[in-house]
Amino acid sequence: MIDSPNGTEELMDDLSDEILHTDLTDEAYEELAVSEGAVVVGLAFWDSSLADEVADETPTDEERVVIDLDLYLDDNTLLELYGASLFTADSQEPLMGLKALEAALVDLADSESELSEVAQTEDGALALVFGADEQPRLIIAVGAWSVSEWDELPED
Repeated sequence: MIDSPNGTEELMDDLSDEILHTDLTDEAYEELAVSEGAVVVGLAFWDSSLADEVADETPTDEERVVIDLDLYLDDNTLLELYGASLFTADSQEPLMGLKALEAALVDLADSESELSEVAQTEDGALALVFGADEQPRLIIAVGAWSVSEWDELPED
């Protein structure tokens, strides 16, 4: 059988390069930095991740450290985050387990946290620092992301 992308392979590569960021370039940093100070007004997350597709085994709910999520900010920015690991401000280890991840995200939304800093991890990946009352609360290290504007908040 012949696998024919019908000439769309190059187009799909171009689209994914334009839409999905994996490197924190100066341009990508500038696009994100304009939202520093914006408050989280909504979020949606999934109990799996696109990163699962490249893993040898899909983690159990208790072993999960990586998820995909959408963050809605009050400046009308939608951050679609893929392969995201969550860290509390005082921990070097990512949160583990779907229940712990969900609890941290609920707290992020309920505490009216703001995007306080766009940063870079030691290995060059995007890190988003969220805080409330001028105290860091949650750091999200991201494998890939896109930035757009939202029209409607997700339903609860």
